[in-house]
Amino acid sequence: MKQITLFFLLFFTIFSAFPQGGGEELPESWDLNLVRIPNIIRLPRLDFENILQQDSINDLDKTLPWRYGIEIPLNLNMQHGGLWTALPNGGKIWQATIKSAGALNLSVNFDDFFLPPGTRLQLYNDTKSDIISALTSNQNSSQGHLGTWFIEGEIIWIEYYQPPGVQGTPKLNINSVIHGYRMGRLNVLIDENRGLNDSGECNYDVNCPIGNDFDSKKDVLKKAVALLNLGNGHLCSASLINNTANDKTPYLLTANHCLDNSNPALWSARFNWVSPTPVCATGGDSGDLQTNFTVSGAELKAKSSLSDFALVELFTPIPESWDVAFAGWDNSDTNPTFEVGIHHPNGDIMKVCRDDSGAQKVDANGTKVWLIGGGTHGAGNGWEIGTTESGSSGSPLFDQNGRIIGQLYAGQSACAGLQNNRDYDIYGRFGVSWNNGNSPQSRLKEWLDPANTGNATVETLQNLLNTPDFQLIGDLKIYPNPASSMITVMNNRYPHLSFVFSNAMGQQIRAGNLSNTMNTIAVDNLSEGIYFLRLVDEDSKDFITKKIIIKH
Repeated sequence: MKQITLFFLLFFTIFSAFPQGGGEELPESWDLNLVRIPNIIRLPRLDFENILQQDSINDLDKTLPWRYGIEIPLNLNMQHGGLWTALPNGGKIWQATIKSAGALNLSVNFDDFFLPPGTRLQLYNDTKSDIISALTSNQNSSQGHLGTWFIEGEIIWIEYYQPPGVQGTPKLNINSVIHGYRMGRLNVLIDENRGLNDSGECNYDVNCPIGNDFDSKKDVLKKAVALLNLGNGHLCSASLINNTANDKTPYLLTANHCLDNSNPALWSARFNWVSPTPVCATGGDSGDLQTNFTVSGAELKAKSSLSDFALVELFTPIPESWDVAFAGWDNSDTNPTFEVGIHHPNGDIMKVCRDDSGAQKVDANGTKVWLIGGGTHGAGNGWEIGTTESGSSGSPLFDQNGRIIGQLYAGQSACAGLQNNRDYDIYGRFGVSWNNGNSPQSRLKEWLDPANTGNATVETLQNLLNTPDFQLIGDLKIYPNPASSMITVMNNRYPHLSFVFSNAMGQQIRAGNLSNTMNTIAVDNLSEGIYFLRLVDEDSKDFITKKIIIKH
């Protein structure tokens, strides 16, 4: 265990544990007292009666991505909307504010997106309690399209910052906004008591034990799985996947049917959405965790309906500081002893399921799949642990060795109270996807084995392996310091970060977790003086101690 104590100048108001990677700055306006703010652009109200009727039918079909929001057309750009502010230092800010009444969350799509190098674009909510990772010139693409992850609340701020001396002309045109009306919240407009955890009660959170023969593998593999926002109001699941070069090329594997009416350039993915207080098919509620492991934009590389797979490459590399993984795979098409699925059902927090009967190869109306037998289809009684649901589409199926052998295509498995209904699920087979068709655009081989090694298997690669020790507790921002009423800890990396806040005598005052992206610690009732904030990464047990000054 390593301990590092850092001391800061008395009036240093914002500081980091270690130097930040690009794009992790706070919005520039947060430190400025701007006199003018943009007028709120108000979107038309939606008619939810028809929407909810459609959902009651579509939610039962796993061949359809799960709908969480409605796309609303908009034409907003930097020339004819929003507000420009020239700063005294020569920099400039453009801001726009959009409101869609009653939205649980909002995201935006750009049909013209270009940021000059050195500039950044940030999206956050009205209370500054939710913010996505900054967008930079790294997200520029040849087609100029980009979608964003969603921000909680009915008001979203879009802020562009161009520092002094930076040249270039940005292009930002918002052509639609996604009004999120549920996210782990079914029929929220009808029953306000329903909330997170509205996937079926028989689900197991991914941190639930599913067997000593797989739990250690699961704790790594969950870091590869993502909730996938398709940019059209629908969701799927996906997985980062390794290749034989072990070079961290940011490939995502998902289902071909997730491409229906969607453009991968508008996709965004969220990793590490894992409950800190797991619930294992007891009907209780999982604790939520608001992390900022999100990335926007991808390019389609290959797809096929024969095995219902799609492979995309993210526009930007995965940051070295992210505790994620690139899942291994097996292309041999060998029948597994048992198999495990990890997924995000109904846009809910990450879940896990396990089948001990062993999947079988079948032809499902022309699609080559693995059958998790149940009901009147195949041998077995469905999943022994958990289930999948709409929104789990595209999620990875792992064999007993923890290697991907397929992705979810369809099925009738569901919850019947606290029990699985013992029906079937089917997954497109990775072995069929490997060398299907006549070109790289219809198969995985050229992308996942770029040197043509002929390897039938590849192991999972953890992103943080070989990262220098001094970075292990980085990517944190703590402000202000001195503080008078509240300390904010901005955490862009650690899904299991805890803290102990003590006075100068070493007496503990407060303790808890700081696993959200933005966390606050109240200090308004404390006496002025010197205090110490100890931050611990519970996964690695590395920690750091910071001196905090309270001054009212």
